[in-house]
Amino acid sequence: MSSLVTQTVARRLTEGDLQSAYRDVYLRVWEAGYESDIVWALDLANVEPDELYVMRETAWVIVNSGFRYAVARKLWPALLDASGGFDPPLMRMHRPAVRQALLRVLNYPRKVDAILDIAERLVKGELPEILASAQDPPGLTYLPFIGRVTCYHLAKVLGVDCVKPDVHLQRAAVAAGFATPHELCVAVRGDGSNLSRSRLTVIDSVLWRYGEQQKSRAWPGWNEVFRR
Repeated sequence: MSSLVTQTVARRLTEGDLQSAYRDVYLRVWEAGYESDIVWALDLANVEPDELYVMRETAWVIVNSGFRYAVARKLWPALLDASGGFDPPLMRMHRPAVRQALLRVLNYPRKVDAILDIAERLVKGELPEILASAQDPPGLTYLPFIGRVTCYHLAKVLGVDCVKPDVHLQRAAVAAGFATPHELCVAVRGDGSNLSRSRLTVIDSVLWRYGEQQKSRAWPGWNEVFRR
C-alpha cells in the first residue's frame, strides 16, 4: 500500500475550519465554470439506470481507467460512433465489426473486450445483478476491468451516494487529517446544511474537480487549502 494512502496527519481541522475550506473549494470550482459538475452530481440522486445508460456509463469508466480525463474525453465521441452509440443489442449482433471499429479508436484490446463483455451481459439480462452489486461498490469488481477504485466511480454514476478514493481525493484527505476520502467527505457533509446538500457524491465531485484543475489553474495546493 502506498504511503499516500497510509499517511495521516495527527491534527484534524475543526468542523468550522473544514466547512470554510470546503466552501472556498466549492466556490472556486463553481466560478471556474464547472457548475455543471455539481448539478450532475446532484442529479445522480434521481437516476433510473436502464441497459443503455449502464452500458454507456460502464464503458466510460473502463475507457477512463488509467487515462487522464482529457485523453478519455477526447476519445469518447469517436468511440460512441464506433460502437453505434454503445447500444448493447447492436454491439452483440455485430461484435467482430464493432470490436475492430473500437480498436481503431482505442488500441487497447483488454478495454475493448471488457466493454463488449458488458454489452453481452446486459443483453443476457444482467442489469438487475449489476444494480444490486452497486449498492456495495466492491461487489462490482466481478465485472471486467472494474477494479477496487473504479468500482466506486461506477457505483456513483449508477446512483449510489459514495466516494471514489482516487488520487485527488486521497491527497485531500491526507492534507485535511483524515485516513480515507470517505471519512473526509462524511466530515464535510456534517449535518447536511452546507453546500453539498447532504450528498457525498457532490463533495466527491467538487474535490475531484479542484484536484484535477489544481495545477493548470495555479490553485492553492491541498495543504494550503486546509491551512497546514
